[in-house]
Amino acid sequence: MTRRRGDAGIGPPESRSEIDYVSRLASHASRGFTLIELAIVIVVLGIMVSLVIPSMGEITGANLRRSARHLTSVVRFLRDEAEAKKTVYRLRFDVTGGHYWTEYLTVTSDRTVEFKRLSSVIAAEGSLTGETSFKDVKVGSHPDDPFILFTPDGWVENAFIHLRDGNGKDHTLIVHPLTGRTELREGEVEER
Repeated sequence: MTRRRGDAGIGPPESRSEIDYVSRLASHASRGFTLIELAIVIVVLGIMVSLVIPSMGEITGANLRRSARHLTSVVRFLRDEAEAKKTVYRLRFDVTGGHYWTEYLTVTSDRTVEFKRLSSVIAAEGSLTGETSFKDVKVGSHPDDPFILFTPDGWVENAFIHLRDGNGKDHTLIVHPLTGRTELREGEVEER
């Protein structure tokens, strides 16, 4: 069976023009990607990653754990600092704004005292990360005023810091009074 020009049969091409056409197709297909095409793909992937990475912290609970670890380190620092410097400190909370800061008790003129904001690298001011928020802060001696008191003898007020992660799950950071130790528990834990 002989192939005629223009047939779509299988077999070797018979004319020089068919050979040229096939070789042009083969060289065009093996050419690869241009630098611009590769750059566009990299930019699109970068945009996709930048949109996905922040939400990964909420999915895994990393933002909540990071916030709890920072609060824990501030509580430990303030307990140790109050004992070492024989000063009264308090950790204040802006529940709606998700911020917290440290104040220290100072004697002003005429035998009056007041709390002043601490300017320390470690415990001056902080905020919750990601979508983590304060639900409330419960301290037994002053339930409507959210702060934790640290005294020079090492005593820390018993506190329940209720946190809510980006997925709407509640957690409680419990501050134990004698040791200043903290404990993170799932759910909203109340004082017994």
